[in-house]
Amino acid sequence: MTEIVKELREIIVAVVPLIVSIIFLASMLTKSKKLRKLSDDMIKIETVIKEYMTGAEEFLNFSGKEKKEWVKTKVNQYCIENGIPYADGLVDDLIENLIYLTKNVNKREKDKEVL
Repeated sequence: MTEIVKELREIIVAVVPLIVSIIFLASMLTKSKKLRKLSDDMIKIETVIKEYMTGAEEFLNFSGKEKKEWVKTKVNQYCIENGIPYADGLVDDLIENLIYLTKNVNKREKDKEVL
Protein backbone atom coordinates (compact mmCIF):
# COMPACT_ATOMS: atom_id res chain seq x y z
CA MET A 1 0.00 0.00 0.00
CA THR A 2 2.75 2.45 0.87
CA GLU A 3 4.47 1.70 -2.42
CA ILE A 4 1.34 2.70 -4.33
CA VAL A 5 1.16 5.95 -2.36
CA LYS A 6 4.85 6.61 -3.10
CA GLU A 7 4.31 5.97 -6.82
CA LEU A 8 1.27 8.24 -6.88
CA ARG A 9 3.25 10.89 -5.07
CA GLU A 10 6.07 10.66 -7.64
CA ILE A 11 3.57 10.92 -10.49
CA ILE A 12 1.90 13.93 -8.90
CA VAL A 13 5.26 15.60 -8.30
CA ALA A 14 6.12 15.11 -11.98
CA VAL A 15 2.71 16.06 -13.40
CA VAL A 16 1.90 19.17 -11.34
CA PRO A 17 4.82 21.27 -12.64
CA LEU A 18 3.93 20.17 -16.15
CA ILE A 19 0.31 21.28 -15.67
CA VAL A 20 1.43 24.60 -14.18
CA SER A 21 3.77 25.15 -17.15
CA ILE A 22 0.98 24.44 -19.63
CA ILE A 23 -1.37 26.85 -17.84
CA PHE A 24 1.36 29.52 -17.78
CA LEU A 25 2.07 29.11 -21.50
CA ALA A 26 -1.63 29.22 -22.33
CA SER A 27 -2.03 32.46 -20.37
CA MET A 28 0.97 34.01 -22.13
CA LEU A 29 -0.43 33.08 -25.54
CA THR A 30 -3.78 34.59 -24.62
CA LYS A 31 -2.11 37.85 -23.56
CA SER A 32 -0.07 37.84 -26.75
CA LYS A 33 -3.20 37.45 -28.88
CA LYS A 34 -4.90 40.28 -26.99
CA LEU A 35 -1.88 42.56 -27.47
CA ARG A 36 -1.68 41.68 -31.14
CA LYS A 37 -5.38 42.47 -31.62
CA LEU A 38 -4.96 45.74 -29.72
CA SER A 39 -2.00 46.78 -31.88
CA ASP A 40 -3.85 45.80 -35.07
CA ASP A 41 -6.84 47.87 -33.93
CA MET A 42 -4.59 50.86 -33.21
CA ILE A 43 -3.03 50.66 -36.67
CA LYS A 44 -6.50 50.53 -38.25
CA ILE A 45 -7.68 53.50 -36.18
CA GLU A 46 -4.61 55.57 -37.07
CA THR A 47 -5.06 54.78 -40.76
CA VAL A 48 -8.74 55.76 -40.62
CA ILE A 49 -7.90 58.99 -38.76
CA LYS A 50 -5.44 59.96 -41.51
CA GLU A 51 -8.05 59.28 -44.19
CA TYR A 52 -10.74 61.29 -42.42
CA MET A 53 -8.35 64.16 -41.65
CA THR A 54 -7.50 64.35 -45.33
CA GLY A 55 -11.20 64.42 -46.16
CA ALA A 56 -11.91 67.05 -43.51
CA GLU A 57 -9.47 69.44 -45.18
CA GLU A 58 -11.93 69.75 -48.07
CA PHE A 59 -14.44 71.46 -45.75
CA LEU A 60 -13.34 75.03 -46.32
CA ASN A 61 -16.08 76.62 -44.20
CA PHE A 62 -15.38 74.47 -41.12
CA SER A 63 -13.17 75.64 -38.27
CA GLY A 64 -10.33 73.44 -37.07
CA LYS A 65 -12.39 72.43 -34.05
CA GLU A 66 -15.35 71.45 -36.24
CA LYS A 67 -13.11 69.41 -38.53
CA LYS A 68 -11.64 67.61 -35.54
CA GLU A 69 -15.10 66.79 -34.16
CA TRP A 70 -16.17 65.51 -37.58
CA VAL A 71 -13.11 63.25 -37.73
CA LYS A 72 -13.73 61.97 -34.19
CA THR A 73 -17.37 61.23 -35.02
CA LYS A 74 -16.39 59.32 -38.17
CA VAL A 75 -13.72 57.35 -36.29
CA ASN A 76 -16.25 56.51 -33.57
CA GLN A 77 -18.65 55.22 -36.24
CA TYR A 78 -15.85 53.16 -37.79
CA CYS A 79 -15.02 51.64 -34.40
CA ILE A 80 -18.66 50.75 -33.74
CA GLU A 81 -19.05 49.16 -37.19
CA ASN A 82 -15.87 47.10 -36.75
CA GLY A 83 -16.27 46.10 -33.11
CA ILE A 84 -13.27 48.11 -31.96
CA PRO A 85 -13.43 49.78 -28.53
CA TYR A 86 -13.43 53.57 -28.95
CA ALA A 87 -11.18 55.56 -26.63
CA ASP A 88 -11.93 59.27 -27.04
CA GLY A 89 -8.76 60.45 -25.30
CA LEU A 90 -6.57 58.21 -27.40
CA VAL A 91 -8.22 59.30 -30.66
CA ASP A 92 -7.91 62.93 -29.57
CA ASP A 93 -4.19 62.45 -28.86
CA LEU A 94 -3.60 60.75 -32.21
CA ILE A 95 -5.34 63.60 -34.04
CA GLU A 96 -3.35 66.24 -32.13
CA ASN A 97 -0.07 64.44 -32.85
CA LEU A 98 -0.88 64.27 -36.56
CA ILE A 99 -1.84 67.95 -36.61
CA TYR A 100 1.45 68.83 -34.89
CA LEU A 101 3.39 66.70 -37.36
CA THR A 102 1.76 68.23 -40.44
CA LYS A 103 2.21 71.76 -39.14
CA ASN A 104 5.92 71.17 -38.55
CA VAL A 105 6.47 69.44 -41.87
CA ASN A 106 4.64 72.16 -43.79
CA LYS A 107 6.29 75.17 -42.14
CA ARG A 108 7.44 77.87 -44.48
CA GLU A 109 11.13 78.66 -44.45
CA LYS A 110 10.59 82.04 -42.78
CA ASP A 111 8.53 80.41 -39.96
CA LYS A 112 11.24 77.88 -39.06
CA GLU A 113 13.33 78.59 -36.00
CA VAL A 114 17.01 79.12 -36.43
CA LEU A 115 18.97 76.91 -34.05
